[in-house]
Order: sequence, then C-alpha cells, then structure tokens
Amino acid sequence: MQTAQGTKNLNRGITECIQRRGVSTEGPNAKGAQQTLSGSISKYTPEAHRALIAMRCAVNRRPFRSVADPLYIEEVRLLRPDVIVPSPRTVSRDINEIYREGSKNVKEYFSV
Repeated sequence: MQTAQGTKNLNRGITECIQRRGVSTEGPNAKGAQQTLSGSISKYTPEAHRALIAMRCAVNRRPFRSVADPLYIEEVRLLRPDVIVPSPRTVSRDINEIYREGSKNVKEYFSV
C-alpha cells in the first residue's frame, strides 16, 4: 500500500492557495507576524495602528481621549505588549491630516 497516494494534489493545492493569499511561509512565529481570526497572517505597524484608531474615532464619533482610557490601553497591551498607544492629541492630528489629504483628492476629482 502506498502511503503518499493522493497527497500530491492536496499539497499542490495548499501551496497554490498560500501563494494566492500572499501568506508568509515563515510561519506564525515570524517577526511581526500575527494570526488573525480568519487565519491569515498580518503584520503590525505603528502607522497602520494609528490609522485604524483615527478611523475608529472618526467613523464612530468617539472622543479622541478614548485612547487614553486605562482599560483600552490595557486591552491593547494584552494583545501586543510592545505597543505605544498614541495620545489623544496625536489622534486629533492624524484625523486632521487624513481630512486635509482626502479633501485634496476630492477637489482634484471634481475639477474637470
């Protein structure tokens, strides 16, 4: 009896899927890699974290000072201990910068 019978196509399918999804083959312990709920690998960056906080505050009309809440900071550090949570002032500046840059794009789009 052959033990490898039928596994070649399975392994090829797995490899193709990994390449299509752009998943790191270094594994979940690769530097900066983080396993998400959907099972794909994501990389943490302070810039992406700041952008996400700014969007959360803007879209959900949350006060900038919500990032200074001790329980929020504890939650973030529970998930990633080395994170520096931005100050409310930084969140405010980030939102203003996103607005200024977005306004330029809107103005350019409508100037025909």
